[in-house]
Amino acid sequence: QPPGSLSTMSDKRTRDESDGDESDGSEITRPRKAVHRQRAHNNPLATSHLWRPDTPATVPLAEYYPAFCGPGARPGDAIRWVDLGCGFGSLLLELANFERRTLILGTELRHKPVQYDQKRLVAHRKESKAALPPAERTGTVAGDNVWAIEANSMKSMPNYFAKGQLTKLFICFPDPHFKKRNARRRIVSPSLLAEYAYCLAVGARVYTITDVSELTDWMVEHLSEFPLFSRVSNDALASDTLVPLLLKTDEGLKVTRNNGNMFIAAFDRLAAPKLGAEQALPRDVSAAAAATAGYTPKPGGELRGKTW
Repeated sequence: QPPGSLSTMSDKRTRDESDGDESDGSEITRPRKAVHRQRAHNNPLATSHLWRPDTPATVPLAEYYPAFCGPGARPGDAIRWVDLGCGFGSLLLELANFERRTLILGTELRHKPVQYDQKRLVAHRKESKAALPPAERTGTVAGDNVWAIEANSMKSMPNYFAKGQLTKLFICFPDPHFKKRNARRRIVSPSLLAEYAYCLAVGARVYTITDVSELTDWMVEHLSEFPLFSRVSNDALASDTLVPLLLKTDEGLKVTRNNGNMFIAAFDRLAAPKLGAEQALPRDVSAAAAATAGYTPKPGGELRGKTW
């Protein structure tokens, strides 16, 4: 193979990622993040080599969720919750402990974080099973319903998910792509919102969180203007038990350590287009949602995120 070909790069990746993660399969080995780090900013518009299914019916669910979709599994299982840009998978682990029956998928553009996530989820499944009495280890355990894959969601959402299939969509700390010429790389845009609306069921919910004020303004503006999404009030979010989990993503934990700001906004998928554009609420409303979820920056920290 010529230098730089996919197979050559894949071989090198395998060697790099094996450092510190050797296991004979009989013991539980957690992966080390240090050997799975990768440049944070990738151009999603230039990523076209990643595999994607021809149709949602050909998604290899039995490979992702063998305990749920393997031989003898009940029919009708489908992925319902998706974490776009799952990073190093902290939210996926939180969701694994929160919800045991719904199939959850994390998608990530970068190869090494996905390898880390998969090893982390496998270890979590083994730990969950080991914690049970021997007589109870034949059923499903925490983490069996969660998986992560390397995929470019900006190019392949309809390939993975059928119309109205999803009920939850998480967009947590996406790349802000600050430069004006790179705004089309943002994961929230009118064209992508049309794809999200196609894949989401009526009443499904989109969760967004970021520490960049400019980006929260952008996401809230576009989601508010889109005819098939309506913003969820902060009062309604206060009773949504998933919202506090958004603070426990990898980036959310880092922002907490650095005393930065966080902005949370959620939108529901409507059954029919709304009449006229919805007013985009100011970022203070999103900051208040984060405070209700359990995070308020210490004095001075509220200025972070407004000075990027």
